[in-house]
Amino acid sequence: MNIATRPPVDLGADTDLLGDLMAVWQKRRRMNLERSLYFDGEQALKDFGISLPPQMTDIGAALGWIGKGVKALTNRSQFERFVTMSGSEDALAVEGLLWDNQFRTEFPAACISSAVHGCSFLTVSHGDLESGEPDVLVTARAAEDSAAIYDRRKRGLRGFLSIIATEYGHPVEMVMYTPELVYMISKTGPRWNYHAIPHHLGETPAYPLVHGFELRRPLGHSRITRASMYFADAALRTIIRSEISAELYAAPEYYLFGTDVQSFIGDDRWTALLGRIKALNVDTAADEKFPEVHRFTGESPQPHVDQLRMFASQFADEMDLDVRYADSANPSSAEAIFAAKETLITGTKNVNESWGHGGVNAINGAIRLRDGLDENTDEMKSLRAQFTDPVLVSPSARADAFSKFVSAVPEFGESEVGLEYGGLSSEQITRFKAEQRRKGSALLHERIRETGIPADGEGATASDEELKQAQIAKAKGDALGAYRRAGVEGQAAAKLAGITEPVDFIPGNPITIRETEQ
Repeated sequence: MNIATRPPVDLGADTDLLGDLMAVWQKRRRMNLERSLYFDGEQALKDFGISLPPQMTDIGAALGWIGKGVKALTNRSQFERFVTMSGSEDALAVEGLLWDNQFRTEFPAACISSAVHGCSFLTVSHGDLESGEPDVLVTARAAEDSAAIYDRRKRGLRGFLSIIATEYGHPVEMVMYTPELVYMISKTGPRWNYHAIPHHLGETPAYPLVHGFELRRPLGHSRITRASMYFADAALRTIIRSEISAELYAAPEYYLFGTDVQSFIGDDRWTALLGRIKALNVDTAADEKFPEVHRFTGESPQPHVDQLRMFASQFADEMDLDVRYADSANPSSAEAIFAAKETLITGTKNVNESWGHGGVNAINGAIRLRDGLDENTDEMKSLRAQFTDPVLVSPSARADAFSKFVSAVPEFGESEVGLEYGGLSSEQITRFKAEQRRKGSALLHERIRETGIPADGEGATASDEELKQAQIAKAKGDALGAYRRAGVEGQAAAKLAGITEPVDFIPGNPITIRETEQ
């Protein structure tokens, strides 16, 4: 182990792991920072030193292609919520964890970081309640400030290192996660200190969100490929060359024949090249003539425009962008536009699966840490991350498809899956169901009052027996339907119709009821 990656502290059996993680961080850091600069549009100009004057190499030109290429995918990946296969609403009390950790804000940011660097991470640990932290912390970590070693047999991380703070490029505060301990490592002056916190998860509580998973690259590939970076560099050089060409084209050159050249010579070759007036000496002794002025127009910048369009097309093809990104002069048909987006849509579905898997692992780890569980329950194993459909269609087309589906399967329109298919978000579905419960309960109470029959059936005459039985049966049927839809409110209404609380009531299963004596 070289001195650059030697662990700053002795952690016993985990000392070698810390050294390996620091070596990974140092090895990958330069490329991670470079990709961050490309994503931010702050990459430095890579000049060949041939056609650009020294005065224009620091022109400050910027290009936002890389950021647009990354967000073309991440903007289509919209996290909705976590669901279980049982269909129960928040059976694992996940919503509290998400709220305490601002998960709906940080998870999309972690997905963007994953697309930029190939992976990002979610760490799980106990929070400091005295300082106002939640009981369980779920924290997003970027790859440029992290290092991980993947265990292929366990399909998880053997160890994870998060760099919290640096000074002059060297870590001064770190957190290392292992399957048994979490190490808090910090530097005070020349001295390093650490504090170990045990956990019972039995796995490293850091979970990768992987973009572009492959067997030979289990921690993924960056969406910012080397080809896309080259096209961005080439386009930036073309833009600057077009700036120079535009200057020369806008100001044509003049040549003077028959005058003194010395008065027009610049300090360097670029001053002479960019000079607006140039002079050529002639032998004025043999033939006395006045100086003659000739004008030479510059070259058109059109070749640079064509070259920029070429690089834009190549970049769009590399990043699976819409054809309109490269050339919007000739609009395509709707079918051609959708076909051009097919690869991007497929890629979004693939990363949704991968990011959702990482998110589920992190949430299950947080649940086990919160509830003191040693392993995942069956309900936790059925947990899934739900994303919106990356296929963006018009509202009219979605409504048309929904109406045709409901006409064939009427129950589909009232189901949660059907409402999602119709384009409603999870928040809208929750509000819709709440409104339906309120309306159903109010309607049921009104119908029971209209019958005029007490819950025990007393006060009815013999001549009214058949009507009484029909009205009671109808009220009971309405109450049972309302119970299934309305939960607690439906129970109260059912009791008014002479139905007691259900026996062994389980959401989604048939309801067994007991009728009172009539």
